[in-house]
Formats: sequence, C-alpha cells, structure tokens
Amino acid sequence: KVGIVADDKTKKGISSAEKNILGLTKNVKNLGKTFASVFALQKITRFGEAAVKAFMDDQKAAVQLSNTVKNLGLAFADADIQKFVEQLSLASGVVDDKLRPAMQKLLQVTGSVVQSQKLLKNAIDISEGSGVDLATVASDLANAYVGNNRGLKKYALGLSAAELKTASFDKVLAAFNKNFSGASAAYLDTYAGKMAKLTTAAGEAQEAIGGAL
Repeated sequence: KVGIVADDKTKKGISSAEKNILGLTKNVKNLGKTFASVFALQKITRFGEAAVKAFMDDQKAAVQLSNTVKNLGLAFADADIQKFVEQLSLASGVVDDKLRPAMQKLLQVTGSVVQSQKLLKNAIDISEGSGVDLATVASDLANAYVGNNRGLKKYALGLSAAELKTASFDKVLAAFNKNFSGASAAYLDTYAGKMAKLTTAAGEAQEAIGGAL
C-alpha cells in the first residue's frame, strides 16, 4: 500500500502529488511488463525445449523404421512408408510414435509394404473397437499372419478355442473386420476423437518447430 498525501494544499503541492502519482503508475506498469516478459520467456523456453525433444524422439523413431525397411530390402519404399505413417497419423488421430513401431512389426512379418499398410489400418480399427492398445493389436495380427492365434481370445471374435487354433489368417481377419470395421471412423466423429486429431496435429507442428530450432 502506498499512501499519497499532499501536505502542501497549494496548486504547486497538488501538482507535485499528481506527478508522484503518475510516476508511480508508470513504474507499476513497467514492473508488470517486466514480470510478463520474464514469464513469457520461461514459457517460450520450456516450449522450445519440449519441441526439440519431441523432434529428436520423432527422428529417432523414423530412423529405426527406415533401418528396418532397409534391412528388409525395401529401401526404395522408405519415403512412401514415412509419408503414409504421417498422413495416417493426422487422419486417425493416432500419434506417429505409436504407428511407426506397429508398422515396423507388420513389415518384419509380412515383408510387404501394401499388406502392412492395410493391416495397420485394420489394427487402428481393432484397437479403437476393442480397447486393446495398438502395439498389442499389431503384435497379435503379426503373430496371426504366421499362424499363431493364441493371443486372439481376448477380442471375442465369435470363434471357439478349437476354431481359433486352426483358423486361417483370412478367416481371422474377416472376423476382426466383422466386429471392429469402422470403429476408428466412429470414434473420430466424437468430441474426444476430434480433440485427438487436433492434439496430433499440434504435436506434428511442435516437432516441426523443434526441428527448426
């Protein structure tokens, strides 16, 4: 609290008090601006650090996927695969940090870019519809692709234990599609789904800023 009193009641005294009040007001405003600039700088610094980390993590995951693609003799398709993952991330609201490992797993098993892209889309639907995380779904699909159906019971596909043991991958995939097809699109139509897409797009923007920094 600052008490301002004009002991001198003359015009000169009142004028002096007014000057003091104006000076105090200016100083308070300047102090406010200083605080604002300091806190703004802290926020910018924190955002910059987070953006750089996000870019580095994203770059690391992209390199890991590229290396797998190269080892599989599919280096010619690397740019297309990376672009596919980026576009699918923005369209589905699933961050590319989750999509890349899933894509990598499917590529390692199928050896086919087209088949892996198709199965990754299926995996997103299955994950949204079943509540099972994407990494687990991708792993289960990869196992089923080579005839190991032991992890499929939790999805309640309408197949008995005996049927699951001998079911072909096409039959398993048909059961998955019957139960979960369109689950991702339905989710994206909800408020939470729309927010997920916005959050993913914001994350991509932050990574781009981090790369520039």
